[in-house]
Amino acid sequence: MRLFSVERIFSIPGAVLAFGIVFSGIFMGFAPSALADQVAVPDSGFVVQMTTQEMPRPHTPPGNGSLEKPAAGFTARAGSVTKSSVFFDGRVSRGADLSCQWSFSDGSVISSPTPVKFYDGPTVDFVTLKVADRAGSDIIIRKVTVSGDGKVTVEDYTQGRSGDAGDGGIRAPEPYQAPPGADFGQVYSDGMAFLATGNLHGAIQAFDAALAIQENSADAFLARGMAHFQQGYLDHYAFDGGEEFVLAINDFSRVLDQDPGDVNALLGRGASRVYLGEHYGWRAYIRNATMFGYYDAAVDDFNRILAIDPGNIDALNGRAYATLVRGTGNPAVKADAGLVAAAKRDVDLSLKLDPENPRGWFILGLYYDHEGLFSQAIDAFTRAMEQDPAEPWYPEWRGYEKFRDGKYADAIRDYNLALALHPGFAQAYNIRGMTQAMLMADDRTRELSDFDQAIAINPSISEFHRNYALALADWKYWDKSLNEHAVDQLDVALKLDPSDYRIYYDKALILTSLNRYHEAVENLISFQQYALTSKEMADSYDLMAYLGWFPWYNTAWG
Repeated sequence: MRLFSVERIFSIPGAVLAFGIVFSGIFMGFAPSALADQVAVPDSGFVVQMTTQEMPRPHTPPGNGSLEKPAAGFTARAGSVTKSSVFFDGRVSRGADLSCQWSFSDGSVISSPTPVKFYDGPTVDFVTLKVADRAGSDIIIRKVTVSGDGKVTVEDYTQGRSGDAGDGGIRAPEPYQAPPGADFGQVYSDGMAFLATGNLHGAIQAFDAALAIQENSADAFLARGMAHFQQGYLDHYAFDGGEEFVLAINDFSRVLDQDPGDVNALLGRGASRVYLGEHYGWRAYIRNATMFGYYDAAVDDFNRILAIDPGNIDALNGRAYATLVRGTGNPAVKADAGLVAAAKRDVDLSLKLDPENPRGWFILGLYYDHEGLFSQAIDAFTRAMEQDPAEPWYPEWRGYEKFRDGKYADAIRDYNLALALHPGFAQAYNIRGMTQAMLMADDRTRELSDFDQAIAINPSISEFHRNYALALADWKYWDKSLNEHAVDQLDVALKLDPSDYRIYYDKALILTSLNRYHEAVENLISFQQYALTSKEMADSYDLMAYLGWFPWYNTAWG
């Protein structure tokens, strides 16, 4: 029985999001005229409370300061795969938002808080765990022994603190300090220089200082909003950045309070609202009205721009994207063909006005994906890649279309390209793992490693944990330890996203294989409370009958 299911989170698979809706126009014309010719701001991409109230901002700039340094630690316990599988757990480490890197004696490296290592037999391994956060990093090395009967023992070996040893751990950038006696123009100019060189933290701090001098400067609010937006866009490759988008919305709204027709602020706010919708959408299988409200608000901003400039390509692309997401719906909301058609009209006009517009080709590819026209979608994403070969979302989506068309090996090559462009691209690891699973190779560690990497990049995404759990259970379905670990991962997934009712059914299947029938039935009952289709109900009744819940069971369900 194959447990692993391959699907993206949404009907318009989760990526439609941050992707390539990059508004180059956002960064044009927002510096004072004296600086406009001096500073070239890097191009960027494209929400959760949809509020424009000013959020409290930290007064202390990022830096090591008095932050407590992290401390590495881990445990290990035995599995039962050939008596040589070991479950490691680094969550006993101390720190905030820790990243983990495990190194084993065979040279393998894993980035996950809870990796599984499969040894060939009895062994002694010296396992290194490095953890890091903003305050620094720490390393611990422990001796792990797997005996012939599968027993695992762990002994301390040695350990070093990054602060003492100077191991080159993560260092936060130095906080910006305005020169003594600097006026608004000088501090603002420093912020623009930071923005141009990609030092977004420095830019934000400089604009904070500028606004402390001239508190109602629309230029400084706009520039700081751009910096927050760009940071959020970069963080979105890991499906983070929500707070940055909210801060960007606040700043753009302050500009619009002074000038309701400021096109750059409208573009920035609309784009930030789209990405904020994506940020929360990736955390909920069933998108609710509040999440869809982000896209509706973004469309309002784009409509205001198009009322001023009907040929604004960035606004056309933004409206097309937001409308397409709305029109696609989700498992609980029926698709709206009228909205999908409206999105197609916008993207057609965008490409008519500028045929070399990569975002337009990208959105056209998303439209074809929705329509199930895989070859046309592949062609559209290829055109986007030709126009902008540096954007990782384009090959990731082209790979997904190849995957949907059954061309798994070709799809993996596109995912590899996306990861070469951005090694921290969480969704590329996730979708590559799902595609690896379809190849049904004897060595399933590749797909497990991909899910492991996705979780390491962002452990707050339920879908990553669900896919990892199903891959584990599907690989060696007879192995009790792996199945128990899979159930644990599904519990994590359900806690992260209670709206994903599919997880109850996933758990019921695995619990059945573990002979934990009562728990399986409990999960099936929970699944039935939220199931949306008659097929889902029929499948759950079939499994309940198998478990003996219905002694009068017959084979005529549905």
